[in-house]
Formats: sequence, C-alpha cells, structure tokens
Amino acid sequence: MSTSSHVSILLFLAVCFSSSVFCDSLPPFLDSDHFHININILAISISNDLPPSPTKLYFLSDFQKTQIEIKRGEPYVKLLNFDTHNGLLKWNKCAEFSVYIPGLEGDHQRIYWSAREDGIYHSWDNLKWDKREIWDHYC
Repeated sequence: MSTSSHVSILLFLAVCFSSSVFCDSLPPFLDSDHFHININILAISISNDLPPSPTKLYFLSDFQKTQIEIKRGEPYVKLLNFDTHNGLLKWNKCAEFSVYIPGLEGDHQRIYWSAREDGIYHSWDNLKWDKREIWDHYC
C-alpha cells in the first residue's frame, strides 16, 4: 500500500472517531461529568512536639510492629485503611491511645497526633488541638 493510501485511511479514521455519533456512543463512565474515582485512604500523622531532650520518643502500634523513633520536626506519616487502630508512645513514660476509631472520627481522612510534655493531642486540621491522653505509666 502506498503512503497516500495510509494517509487517506488515517484521515478517514480520524474523521470517524471525532464525529459526535462515535463520541455519543461511548460508555457513560468515560464522560467527565460522571466519572469520579473514590479512593478512601486514611492519613495518620504523629509529631514529636516535646521539648528538646536526650530522651527519645518511640511509637508502636498494630500497624507498626517494630518501635520507630519519631524525631522533632519529622512527623511519622502512615496511610491506612479505616479499621480501628491503636498505638503506644514511649518517652519518659508511656501513653496508649486509639490512633483511629471509625465512629469517633466521622468522615475525616486526615488525623493528626502531637506528643507534648503534658500529654497526647488530637486534631483533624493540624490547627485546633484537643488533649486526648496523658503520659500515664512508666514503660
């Protein structure tokens, strides 16, 4: 087949595929008004907001089986499913806390935790904080 034949066929196909008859026959899921991807991922962030100290902050949980150090200025971030998750922070003392409980968090997909000298704080926006736990026992 000659080059001019290839060009003619290509132009014919381009006209056919760009016609409204072809586009109107596409399945509705390809239409941008109806095509939405709904990905539900929970993002957990735990920050070390303790005063500078030689004592390190460690975290363990049902999803973090080995203890990991959380350094000041380097939040621990994890993407999770929406199951209930529990954790333990170890510093001079320990604090057990519910990292995520579906019924308490509503539709929030970002949960922030802050380890501070007087306890463990919770936030949905990383701006407004509620004290949720205290350092309650020695590790």
